[in-house]
Amino acid sequence: MMQGLALAEQGRYEEATDKFRRAADADPNNIEAYNNLGVMLRRAKDFAGASSAFQSALRLAPGNARIHSNLALAFHGMGRLHAALKSMKTACSLEPRNSTMRRNLGILLSESGDHDRAEDELRIAADLDPDSFETYRSLASLFSKSKRFAEAIGMYQAALRLDSQQPAIHYEVGRIYEAIGELRDAAEQYRMALNLNDNDAEAYGALGGVLLGLGMFPEAESALREAVALRTSSGEPHRDLGIVLLRQGNLEEAIAELRHARKLLPNDSATLYNLGRALQMAGQREDAIAALQESEQLNQQAENSILAKSYVSVGAQLLQTGDLEQATTKLRDALRLDPQSFEARYNLGVALLLGGKVDEAIGEFSYSMSLDANHANTYYYLGRAQLAKGLVASSIESLENAVRLMPNDARARNVLAVALAKTNQLDRAIRELEDALELEPNNSLLRENLICLKQGGGCALTP
Repeated sequence: MMQGLALAEQGRYEEATDKFRRAADADPNNIEAYNNLGVMLRRAKDFAGASSAFQSALRLAPGNARIHSNLALAFHGMGRLHAALKSMKTACSLEPRNSTMRRNLGILLSESGDHDRAEDELRIAADLDPDSFETYRSLASLFSKSKRFAEAIGMYQAALRLDSQQPAIHYEVGRIYEAIGELRDAAEQYRMALNLNDNDAEAYGALGGVLLGLGMFPEAESALREAVALRTSSGEPHRDLGIVLLRQGNLEEAIAELRHARKLLPNDSATLYNLGRALQMAGQREDAIAALQESEQLNQQAENSILAKSYVSVGAQLLQTGDLEQATTKLRDALRLDPQSFEARYNLGVALLLGGKVDEAIGEFSYSMSLDANHANTYYYLGRAQLAKGLVASSIESLENAVRLMPNDARARNVLAVALAKTNQLDRAIRELEDALELEPNNSLLRENLICLKQGGGCALTP
């Protein structure tokens, strides 16, 4: 054990891992050997191996908060957010005054979408340890996601009071100022970030963009040249540099930069519009007309997309009120304007499914997934449609993806349990329902389904 710790301190992690593994094999009751092994495996990103080691330690010491916390971090690495939350909550219940555990619980709650409880936990963490840079940064990030920009800036400033040498924080504050239109403040923050790290292409690009907006063309040009030199594959700095050069009358170089930007941003109307203007000023009439027409087409598509979104909004409202026929009409109108609208496809799929048109619904959900492969509810409703069609294996695959993407959704776990039961995977079905009941302990439907399965099945399960 001591050898393993010494090796870990020296950065010889593989050797340390081997020592801890040998110690655990030699003494199956050695709690610290399992815990240290788990820490090393998690560091090596072997999250499954780490979780196994931590669970072995917890069988010997079920009341050890530190090991529950470590297990939560391993589960998080595996993408098992629900299990991570459960373990971290256990850790916090065992050591309620541990600021690190409360902060990590807040971060996990934020990832799960429970922003109110995340804020509560992070504020508790800050009260327990008022000198925690990471806690203030986590609170700032949470507020920024919720568009509570003034509070986010306040928390970033609190973090900077503890450690002012953090370029990423200045950059994040700059983005907030830019979002609320405070361009001079944004420029100041980007400059501070660059004073701490002068190899940051994103910060140079952002600074160049706000200086362009302020009409400070020479300064913008300087920043944008740094950005494109550091990262040639980023389209926005090339576009903004092209615009700056155009504003300063440097047509030849402006055209070169805007052509480069066009390759990197083929659907950016601002690039095409400014390229068209530059070509027009340079006397290249035919190329100018082509660029300006393409820009106009993209703008028309954008207008269609805006109108389509309004149809989607009306269609979704009609769907909520149960008017499936009118909802379907509005959503089809949206798709005529914007065939690539994910929201229109998804909501149309739901309307068709609720209207009993299962085959069409499956088609819309499948198309939706080609537009957004990580939309949890698409997998959920596709799984329901497949189950209704008798495509049980496909249904299980879709519902497993739904649960992976939204582990705190009891209804997805319930439908997955029903599908699993149809293939006689009763143990897995029971586990899903038990997890669902943890999420919604007063849900009678879940309880009835669980009782049915524990009695050996043979009764009707409700998806």
